[in-house]
Amino acid sequence: MPRPCSSIWPCCGTAATPDLPFRSVRARFWRVLAPRWAHQPLSGKGAARHAGRWNPPGVNTLYLSADLPTAVAEYEQDIGIRPGTFCAYDVTTDGVLDLTDPAVPPTVGLKPEDCFAPWKSIFLVQRGTPPGWGVVTRVIQAGGAGVIVPSAQFKGGRNLVLWRWNDGADRQITALDPQTDLPRDQASWR
Repeated sequence: MPRPCSSIWPCCGTAATPDLPFRSVRARFWRVLAPRWAHQPLSGKGAARHAGRWNPPGVNTLYLSADLPTAVAEYEQDIGIRPGTFCAYDVTTDGVLDLTDPAVPPTVGLKPEDCFAPWKSIFLVQRGTPPGWGVVTRVIQAGGAGVIVPSAQFKGGRNLVLWRWNDGADRQITALDPQTDLPRDQASWR
């Protein structure tokens, strides 16, 4: 389970979290993997190491996209074209908060525009806490697994961001590799 607290991201304490409008997700999602790390398609360690819009450093996070064009845009970010390995995922999980529903962001203290806040500038330049990071504590405290968010990289795209996966029968994520094309370890990069 991810560690939801750090020195730059204070916990919400023991205050009760109100009931959140969680939903179940059962669908196929996509991700583009850096080829060097394609042997770990279910790892959230890269996000934990570098932080992200929806996770502070130290919190393992799996970012998936609802469609392939969104996955490509999310992978490329501001860098532009770079090599990547496409991977599809079958997701069956409960405890997801849909932040693309305009009624939901206020339940976790967000304004809809907070989903597009310049998190890198807030964290790296201003040394502040991006608004998405507080959602992690609230969702985990309420027993949730993640959020559906609008893509900040691809207009109209949606992403599934998970902080809990494959830790119970109600949270199962499978990386699809029917012909075992993904490498089994990093030896292929030596």
